Amino acid sequence: MEGNDFEVIPVGVAEYALTTDERPLRTSGVGSCVVVALHDERAGVSGLLHFMLPRAESRSARDPPAKYADTGLEAMLTEFEAAGGKPRRAWAKLAGGAKMLDFDAFDRPIGDRNAEAAQEILEDHHIPLRGTDIGGDVGRMVTFDPATGELVVKTAGGERRRY
Repeated sequence: MEGNDFEVIPVGVAEYALTTDERPLRTSGVGSCVVVALHDERAGVSGLLHFMLPRAESRSARDPPAKYADTGLEAMLTEFEAAGGKPRRAWAKLAGGAKMLDFDAFDRPIGDRNAEAAQEILEDHHIPLRGTDIGGDVGRMVTFDPATGELVVKTAGGERRRY
């Protein structure tokens, strides 16, 4: 049975989800947010994180860990390992980080900062990147298919890209 035959697992903003049965993971509304797909082929464990901000420096107790790259990736990695995945065997793919507004209160657009944070954290864990769809100025819907290892990005303009 191909991964596309399974029911898709939805992942909301500031959430992550794991699958061990090749069910595809999907998230939408990806603008300046960044999506991290994590995959350990040998263990058959995959995860998808949709975070909003790079660091949890000003995190309130009500904020879910997945709202931030640093706490979200750490939380997902903990569950990834508990499900049998090994970060040292895994690889990742990234999407998002768009510049959605002309005005940005930060020196650098938040999408750029989000993408950079994800790349740094993955590098710290020695997890290689196998594909990225970063930047631009359009929103995305992102689906990761663990059966094929493919990240499918559909832009708000209808373009479909595969990584």
